[in-house]
Amino acid sequence: MSVDWSDIVFTPDDETVAEVAAAWAWLIPEPWRVVVCSMFGGLFLEKASGGVLWLECATGEVERVADSAAAFNAYLGGARDDAWKDQVDEWFLGDFVERLHAAGKRPGPGQCYGLTILPVFAEGRYTVENVFVLSVREWLTATGAVHRQLRDCPDGARVKLWVAD
Repeated sequence: MSVDWSDIVFTPDDETVAEVAAAWAWLIPEPWRVVVCSMFGGLFLEKASGGVLWLECATGEVERVADSAAAFNAYLGGARDDAWKDQVDEWFLGDFVERLHAAGKRPGPGQCYGLTILPVFAEGRYTVENVFVLSVREWLTATGAVHRQLRDCPDGARVKLWVAD
């Protein structure tokens, strides 16, 4: 079994993008557009001032990955050596998605994968048992809210989460 590109990436609709931009504005206030999104909510964003960022929603980390969307897309379409495969798998988790498919976990339209316990917590792991399928909008906005609230907590801090309806 193997996964296709459409199994590991999607592009959220404009309404979702607007909500996601608002949810993550505390971290990335500059205007941006989505280049592509991984099925785990790893957003690749092209900033208005230039450059592509990888916003990893599960961890709340941001990394600059390319100078432009064209450079990013050229990299994705480029050489398929081991270093390329390792980087693409880090970003899109293709091997892990394959295991999730084998376990019967497949997002439908407008859905992606989420983690019951985020990896910013000691108990949070990328395991099949910790993954569930949910609405893209719900995952991308909820993780923004959680990370906004955690941003000032020191490493190792104990926190309590309340989930409101």
